[in-house]
Amino acid sequence: SGDATEADAAKLIAWRAESPAHELAFRSAVRLRQLVRVVEGVERPETIGIVSNVASLDAQRTKKHSRRAFLGGAMAASVAGGLLFVGRSLDMVPSLAALNAKYRTGTGERLVVRLGDGGTVELNTRTSINLRDDLAMPAVELISGEAVVTSGRSGTAALVAGNGTSIGKHGQFSARRTEDEICITCLSGEVEVAWNGEHRQLAPSQEVRYDDRGIGAVTAQANTAVLTAWRNGTLIFQDIPMRQVILEINRYREGRIILANNALSGRRLSGTYNIDRLDEFIDQAELAVGAKVTRLPGDVVVLS
Repeated sequence: SGDATEADAAKLIAWRAESPAHELAFRSAVRLRQLVRVVEGVERPETIGIVSNVASLDAQRTKKHSRRAFLGGAMAASVAGGLLFVGRSLDMVPSLAALNAKYRTGTGERLVVRLGDGGTVELNTRTSINLRDDLAMPAVELISGEAVVTSGRSGTAALVAGNGTSIGKHGQFSARRTEDEICITCLSGEVEVAWNGEHRQLAPSQEVRYDDRGIGAVTAQANTAVLTAWRNGTLIFQDIPMRQVILEINRYREGRIILANNALSGRRLSGTYNIDRLDEFIDQAELAVGAKVTRLPGDVVVLS
């Protein structure tokens, strides 16, 4: 802003010295700001390495240094305040509810949780759940991500997500929760979905979507093989816009792929990728659609 003073910079130095967490937040903020400037074309990729120099301002407390250096540090501190918000907007930082979940998977991880009657819930990448004991059957609460619920000896299993409760009977069903909606898909047996007094009955390959405002109609012929390919370690895309492909890949890959070319966002793609080798998609994007690839620290890749 140009309004920061040397006193502000001194307060920044003191704040950073209060704890290792403050220092880490500062360094992360500077790195994030530089990364954004690289993506915008303001700085070159190699300038991200200067974070170590910027982060050493606390060792330079004399007035030999220019006001510009202090202003740079103060500006980086202001970025630190917004770091968590930016991370959440990019879906890079788990929510507080996800962090407090009983079971949670990280990027690229999968986990099978056994229920009391022999049933299971299989967690996909970046998924968090809690177990529920307030229903008359084995039940889980899906906080975020994607899971497959299999009924056990009782023949029933329930999943609570948002305003809806899904009860699977003698089979399996998939549940996926994003910021926008929740999708329930019957894989085998049958599923009854209740939402604020409304009910939907699902047979195999049928699905329904709902959010806080309402629940949709049942749709048929969901491709369950594509939907659950992650259970076998693969991702399958069939005529999907490139922007959606990248959104999905970012769920499984460390770092971030950023699409900076609007002309490519709607380009429709098909392909099968091994979750352990997702960078093959980047190579194919460069060769097949002519995307320019810029690789940055932290496994960040910009496609332009």
